[in-house]
Amino acid sequence: MNVINLNNYQFVRASGPDSKQFLQGQLSCNMESLKINSSLTGALCNIKGRVVSDFQVALIDDDCLLRTTSKIADVIIQTLAKYAVFSKVELSNDKSVLQVFGLIGPESVNYLQEKFGVLPEYPGNCVNNELGTLIRSPGTVARFEFWCKDEAMITEIANQTVSGHASNQWQHEDVRAGIVHIDTTRSEDYTPQLLNYDISGVIDFNKGCYTGQEVIARMFYRGKPKKRLYLLASDNPLNSESKLLQLNADDIKPAEILSIGNSAEDSGEPSLVLAILDTEAVEGDWKFALSDHSESFLQIQSLPYSV
Repeated sequence: MNVINLNNYQFVRASGPDSKQFLQGQLSCNMESLKINSSLTGALCNIKGRVVSDFQVALIDDDCLLRTTSKIADVIIQTLAKYAVFSKVELSNDKSVLQVFGLIGPESVNYLQEKFGVLPEYPGNCVNNELGTLIRSPGTVARFEFWCKDEAMITEIANQTVSGHASNQWQHEDVRAGIVHIDTTRSEDYTPQLLNYDISGVIDFNKGCYTGQEVIARMFYRGKPKKRLYLLASDNPLNSESKLLQLNADDIKPAEILSIGNSAEDSGEPSLVLAILDTEAVEGDWKFALSDHSESFLQIQSLPYSV
C-alpha cells in the first residue's frame, strides 16, 4: 500500500454557535456550502487582499476544522481573533488529529474501503467516522488525505512501507493539480491571482463580503494580471536550487518557482513545476529553461482549471 506521512500540517478549530457564520465573513470560500460530507478549500486574506494562509476546512461535530501548513495555525488564530470579539466563537490550535496520512493507488482504495465502507467519490468529498476524516484529493489516480484520530490505526498504517516513489507520486499529483500551500515564509506575500486562487475555486466571488474581498474582486474584474501561476514540464529533475529563466532573444527574465514534483525514475513521466511567469512571456511564446539545463526547454502544461 502506498502511504505517505504528511507531517507538514496543523489544525485550527473554530467552535461555538457563531463559528460558521463568523468564518463566512472572514474566509474566501462559501461556508454556507460546507456540509458533513463535503469539505472546502479556501484562503484567509488580509485587508490588502494578500494571502495569509490557505486551508482545507471540514465540518466535524458541528465545529469547523481547518487543515493548514505547519507553524501557521497560530498566525491564523491571531488574525481571526481580531475580528472575533463580537461573535460566539472559540478559536484553538487543535490536537484532535493525531496524524495526517496520504494514501494513493488501488491498494489504498481497498484498504480504506475496509475501514470506511463508502469512500468519498469526488475531490473535496469526505467521510467521517470514529477513526477520523477521509477526504478525496484531486489527481489522475485515486488518492485520499486521512486525518487520523485513532492511535491503533496510526500504528497499523505506520507498519506499511512508505516508499520514496509514493512520496514523489503524491507531490507530483499536487503539482499537477496546481496546488500551492502558503506557509509562514510566504504568508502575506502573494495575491490570490498570483496563486490562481481566483480561478481554481479557492475564491468564491458570489459569497459576499470577507476580509480583503474588495481588493481581490477589483483585481479580478478590472485588471489583466501581468503574472500568473503556470504548470511546466521538464525532462530534467529539479531541486531547491533550480532556477527558472524566461528567454526571448537577448532578453532574459527570472521566474519564481513555487513547487516542484519530480517524477519517479523510469516512470517515463516528466518532472513538473509550478512557477509564476510573466503573462507577456507566455502570450509571446517565450522559451522557458532551467539555468543549469539551458539547452532543454520546459513546456507549459494544462491545469485542471483555465489560465
